[in-house]
Amino acid sequence: MKSRKTWLRLVALLGALALVAAACGSSDGDDTTTTTGAPPPPGADDTTTTTVEEPMAGGSYSFYISEPPFMDPQQVQDDQSFEIVRLLFDGLTLYSPEGGAVVPGVAESWSANADNTEYTFILRDSQFADGSPVTAQDFIYGWSRLADPDLASRIHYHGGPGFADIIGWNDVDNGEASGAVGDALITGLAAPDDKTLVVSLASSNNLLPKIVAHPGFSPVQQSVVEADPAAWAEMPIGNGPYNMSGPWNHDVNINVERSDTYWGTPGAPDAIEFRVYSTQDAAFLDLQAGNLDVVRGVPDAQLEGARVDFGDRLIEQFVGSFTYLGLPQTFEPFQNVDIRRALLQAIDLEAINERLFLGRPTPRGFVPGVAVGAIEDGCPWCTFDPVAAKELYDGAGGIPGNEVNLVFNSGAGHDDWVEAVANDWSTNLGLNATFQSFEWAAYLDYLFGEVPNTDPFRLGWGWDYPSGFNFLAPLYGCESSDNLVGFCSPELDAALVEVVTAPTEEAGIPAFQDAQRIVGDLIPVIPITYKRSKVAFSDRLSNVVYTDFAFMIHENVVVTG
Repeated sequence: MKSRKTWLRLVALLGALALVAAACGSSDGDDTTTTTGAPPPPGADDTTTTTVEEPMAGGSYSFYISEPPFMDPQQVQDDQSFEIVRLLFDGLTLYSPEGGAVVPGVAESWSANADNTEYTFILRDSQFADGSPVTAQDFIYGWSRLADPDLASRIHYHGGPGFADIIGWNDVDNGEASGAVGDALITGLAAPDDKTLVVSLASSNNLLPKIVAHPGFSPVQQSVVEADPAAWAEMPIGNGPYNMSGPWNHDVNINVERSDTYWGTPGAPDAIEFRVYSTQDAAFLDLQAGNLDVVRGVPDAQLEGARVDFGDRLIEQFVGSFTYLGLPQTFEPFQNVDIRRALLQAIDLEAINERLFLGRPTPRGFVPGVAVGAIEDGCPWCTFDPVAAKELYDGAGGIPGNEVNLVFNSGAGHDDWVEAVANDWSTNLGLNATFQSFEWAAYLDYLFGEVPNTDPFRLGWGWDYPSGFNFLAPLYGCESSDNLVGFCSPELDAALVEVVTAPTEEAGIPAFQDAQRIVGDLIPVIPITYKRSKVAFSDRLSNVVYTDFAFMIHENVVVTG
């Protein structure tokens, strides 16, 4: 097993400046980066249902996505991949859309010891799509892949210190464990029998049942993967309610069909086509023409008309996601907290949210309000004050040459607000701000490439599990590889440890609120907007549900036409 040194080159370079830590990245116009929890059980109720009917089997429909970077569950880092992979794989636990409750998945029950350092999961009888039984060893192999430096997963950190903190995870993660993946290398994982998985943690963690619902913790068949890893990555065999009906047709579509081996309630549609478009506008035009069934992310410029044309076939709701502008500390001026504060105060966020995001509330913190424990006063620098911003900027020495280049992903409706930020910086700080866009997959390569990015960059973040902790630890924790700005605060890390080591999640809320205030004072990124999903669908569909985890419950859709 080789070292993770090549993959961590970016992290090391960031760390040389300030120390450093992908989830759910989002390319859509409503913005997210990551990904976003796991599915509720088929048939679950949700307040976002537009029509309430009993699901009935049959039919197929099409759904707009951008080209995803992965179908491998241990690689899922964005919401495009997640929308599909969550149908292909079930983890130990799943999430109900109602309040973020953890519900049984492959694990029919679980228990923890008194200090939440050891969890025992009891598995139900379930199968992979090829009919093979799902065992505890399949989970151990899948989790070992996630930690394996040879895979170089961008979400590997979820099992390590500051997150799940599974004993022995770091030994594998750092390339220090000898042996083959799956050979009990992670010493904190044990399978006393096929139906029992014991997870031992180095420190108390009240969030583990939520964390392990992330697709990265899915079970995987070692013999199938290792027989042909490249082929498996193009058409993985999972244990979810759907399976791929053919290999990934890159830049065109990914087709899934209802699984005959699923342990739970079968999905209602026979099949779903995830159709790839390069822009939201093109997808929305196809929806209007009757050539596409679902668009997640109606272009803002089309929203008023869509409200009239689609009526109750348009879902608008706030979700656990926000858009931010990253300030990478590989660029030396961004290491100065006063420069970061000045850049934020110089942006008229209220005008951007009112005019360009059609009335969204202006962010006053770094955690969306749908998360339990989110505070509204977590960002004293989020108020537009161009005079104070200029004083701060000049007092901190400014940016040499007064030039900066903003980067973002194209085709997803970000052009206008990025231009507005550039204009505000030019007007209020005297900065010559330019901007550059990339297609989504190329954009991720740019951000995660071996050459450190020094440009302010657009990303969004959607929670991987329904806890506000997930909005802070991955993005700003010193050891997280989703910390793309290279920010590190020992004070913040200490507060985050208090969040997960509290006896219960509720008991950790005061520490969570302290952590929000630390981030709000140090401004590692600039919060731009909280995501409001805008999902439009054709009159062929009913029983359409979209959750505050920012994914659609495809299993319940009724195809009527």
